[in-house]
Amino acid sequence: MNCAKAVRLALYLVLSTCSQIQSGFTTTKVGPQPLWNATYTDKLRHDLLLNYDKFARPAQHYNKTTVQLGIDIRHLEFNEFKSTLMVFAWLRLIWDDEKLQWNASDYGDINALHIAEHEIWQPDIYLYNSAVSSPLSQYVNTHILVYPGGQVLWVPPVQLTVLCTVHLRYWPFDKQECELVFGSWTYHGDQIDLAHYNNQTTVNLDLVVTNAEWDITRAVQIRSEKKYPCCEEPYPDITVKLSLSRNPNAYKAIIITPAFVIIVLTLLTFWLPPQAGEKILINGCTTVIICLFMLYFSQKLPLMGKEIPLVVLFYASCLYIVSISMIGSVVVITMSRSKQSSNLPWIIKQPLTGKFGKLLGLDSYIHQSANSNHRMAVEEMRDHQVTDFDDGNGSEDHQIFKSQMSVNKSYQQKDWILLAVAIDRLSFCFYCVLFAILSLAYSL
Repeated sequence: MNCAKAVRLALYLVLSTCSQIQSGFTTTKVGPQPLWNATYTDKLRHDLLLNYDKFARPAQHYNKTTVQLGIDIRHLEFNEFKSTLMVFAWLRLIWDDEKLQWNASDYGDINALHIAEHEIWQPDIYLYNSAVSSPLSQYVNTHILVYPGGQVLWVPPVQLTVLCTVHLRYWPFDKQECELVFGSWTYHGDQIDLAHYNNQTTVNLDLVVTNAEWDITRAVQIRSEKKYPCCEEPYPDITVKLSLSRNPNAYKAIIITPAFVIIVLTLLTFWLPPQAGEKILINGCTTVIICLFMLYFSQKLPLMGKEIPLVVLFYASCLYIVSISMIGSVVVITMSRSKQSSNLPWIIKQPLTGKFGKLLGLDSYIHQSANSNHRMAVEEMRDHQVTDFDDGNGSEDHQIFKSQMSVNKSYQQKDWILLAVAIDRLSFCFYCVLFAILSLAYSL
């Protein structure tokens, strides 16, 4: 009998060995303990997360979970064309998880446990006015700190893009107001309540990286509750209000200085001699400069905005003014260069040669006109004396008449030049007042 049992045992061992060789692996039982030494952290994670359901809110359904929310802004970018504000920040979320509590003395005095963000429940805090349809969990992949009392701290770095109403009327001296509205997407206020992080209503700006274009002048957090017609429960949210001020120092050199040069060039044309063709050249160059700036504005600013920036309206007005100034320059040059067949009307000449002309600074031209009139009178007297002693030769009378006519035309031309200069002086005064009005109107 014993021999039969031994044979059976030997046959069993042989068959077992053959089956293991054919399967390619062997198993060895070493006992209930693992091959390596487990730490207190391993034991704590095993005890907390073994049967943990991360899809269930870690509280009784009749109790609410209070989530403290704060934000530390790091950097921001404003896009006028898309009407969006991109904020790079660190969120601070704190809540209590009743399932994640332990006695620190039972686990080697562990006072904090690092857990991956996908291993436990998280509040579904969304950015309500987000410009992209993504939850906060898709922006980050950072660990969460859990403390023995069940308090959970999560500080994820986030990149938030929000829709923002753009006001560009006072560009580049504009100020923008933007909001970031946070709230739970599916839980109402009786399930998830929102509160300020450490009861702080101001946003921490100590970590802000200096922005060359924008300065944050105001950043506050406001908690509010809303009730919708569909539901009786309140829906709390926390709104972060940001006030941004553009730094205009660079734009002063790029935009404001050329505007001053355009005004000076436009006014300078009225002080050139009335016969100078440089009037047309200066006005043409000024027109090209304004057109280049209009193209720059079209690339820098959205064309479909509700508000047109005042600086754009100023340059557009300057373009109209310079065009009218060019027309006036053509009239003045034509008047002063063309030979006039008629005398300047007395009703126009008398004020120009009087106090009004002196007030316009026409003294030199008035003297030239007066000397011309005096010479014309002398020439007429001389011509009369010559004709009185003439022996009746008709050819000589004809030559004298032609010379007298040429002298009269030159004297007439002086008067028309005087009128052309007066038009320039009056235009200069008018344009000074016009530019002053435009500057005041578009700077307020």
